[in-house]
Amino acid sequence: MKFYKKRGCNMESQARESKFELSVLGAVWTIILYELIISALIWGPFSEIYDSISFGNMENTKEIIGILGNIILRIIIVILVVKKAKKISDNNFRINYLGKLNYKLLLSVILLMIGYYFWYQSSIGVITDKIPLPEFLEEVFKDMELHPYSAIFSIAVIAPIYEEIFMRGIILAGLLNRYNPKKAIIISALIFGISHFNVVQSVNAIVIGLILGMIYYKTNSLILCIAVHMTNNIFAMIMEGAKEYMGYSSNIISFLAGVIIFIGSALLFFRYLRESDENLKADKLYKKRRDLDEDTGKIKI
Repeated sequence: MKFYKKRGCNMESQARESKFELSVLGAVWTIILYELIISALIWGPFSEIYDSISFGNMENTKEIIGILGNIILRIIIVILVVKKAKKISDNNFRINYLGKLNYKLLLSVILLMIGYYFWYQSSIGVITDKIPLPEFLEEVFKDMELHPYSAIFSIAVIAPIYEEIFMRGIILAGLLNRYNPKKAIIISALIFGISHFNVVQSVNAIVIGLILGMIYYKTNSLILCIAVHMTNNIFAMIMEGAKEYMGYSSNIISFLAGVIIFIGSALLFFRYLRESDENLKADKLYKKRRDLDEDTGKIKI
């Protein structure tokens, strides 16, 4: 009888895992589907009306309206996709925002990403920068020049939050539930890279996806991943300005500096991670001892 009960529990557990795996695949498809439908029904008509309206000397107001419209669109898509993931997973799905978040880990991952930028741009980036950008991306950059404020806000804030909720908060979380960590992180990084639809950005996005995947797996903190993503995008914009106005160019010094910063901050990250785990164990032990004292020698569960 016990054997059948145990076997039944295992089969039920496997069924839950299988359903959650469907939520990962469903999330990818749902993101694409909702992006197309909502963009066609809401953002498309809104953009036409938005572009046709003249604000005279109040162009900044027009950009603010555009930013708010973009935020509302993203919020709608996030809500719909998360609801879909919960429905497919029998409401077992939830996004982990905080995890092992603390200021030491935050500082280390920010430095990690700055080091990565210098390392990448002074090595692989030298090669990828020579690849011509697709026409659609050049059009995007031209539009960004016409609306600089909305472009900066979108790149620095909206994109990191929006992409991390899906790529790490839903897709990677689901893959980790089903596959071993290495496989899950690699698959999610490939999805993240391919989603950029161009070689130049995809190569960089895959490497960043591996870093973000490792951070999420070790900390279970979506906030840390968002902070890293924001750091990358903001620092990239700053360095692009340095290239254009100050004539900065990558060299062997920036490469070595990037490697040193990257390795040093990675060592700090794992050190602070161990400290966080030790503090967590100490807190659990303290709570158990306290419960022993309060319950005359019996641990409360």
